[in-house]
Amino acid sequence: MRIARVFPRKTSMSPTDEDAYFGLPELFMSKYDEVRISVCFSWDIQKGYQLQKEWQVVCDNVKIGGPAFDDPGITFNGGLYLKKGVTITSRGCPNKCPFCFVPKREGKIRELPIVVGNIIQDNNLLACSKNHIEMVFGMLTTQKHINFSGGLEAGRITNEIVEQLRGLRIYQIWLSYDTPNADKPLKKAVTKLNKYFRRDQIRCYVLIGYEGDTIEKADTRLRYAWEVGTLPFAMRYRSPSPNLEDTYLFKEKKWNLFTREWTRPAIIKSICKRR
Repeated sequence: MRIARVFPRKTSMSPTDEDAYFGLPELFMSKYDEVRISVCFSWDIQKGYQLQKEWQVVCDNVKIGGPAFDDPGITFNGGLYLKKGVTITSRGCPNKCPFCFVPKREGKIRELPIVVGNIIQDNNLLACSKNHIEMVFGMLTTQKHINFSGGLEAGRITNEIVEQLRGLRIYQIWLSYDTPNADKPLKKAVTKLNKYFRRDQIRCYVLIGYEGDTIEKADTRLRYAWEVGTLPFAMRYRSPSPNLEDTYLFKEKKWNLFTREWTRPAIIKSICKRR
């Protein structure tokens, strides 16, 4: 059965094969048995429904779904909804962070069959069983340019995990600094990692712009992430609003400028080295 996958927008993780489409159907289309509209973001839901109507012109069987509809991710098919090379070996997370959708959407940690890939997009790989983690690292020994872009929980990074990471061809390891009290686990993890990895390889998502946050507080956290040895990245909080312009809690222009500065490595290095 030939399936077309349709996405409201293209991202760095989108598939690139000939059966992946972004937006309206083309004038002269191949024949498909099924069309699947995949919506990742809540603010694209209405656009997804519009695409469903448009694609019904070229195919009678058009379905719509995706993370925006709270799909729990029962399975993972490599290269289907994410580009080849991206793999998800587990779903869910045992943590109950108040700002995170994952536990509500996907539930507790669930281990999946391992699909080969070099970009690990698990929500919390290190919360999996020791056997599963070892199997994932075993698969990664065959890969290059390995990117843990889904993030590794700093508090779960042990000396044993670091030794396993040392044996891989690492491009980037991503940690997170989501709340002010996450500073100590972050520092401990980086102390273990920076014996073997450069700052450019130890990246850190720093959550900013959540309720009660200020630019001054966010700046302090970002600079702390730099000081302990990571290359930080400002990850601005978004609420699950149906309208893109309403997803940010703080809409002032200064927040836009601040976020832009702290997402560009060259500017980040310049800011931190001036201090």
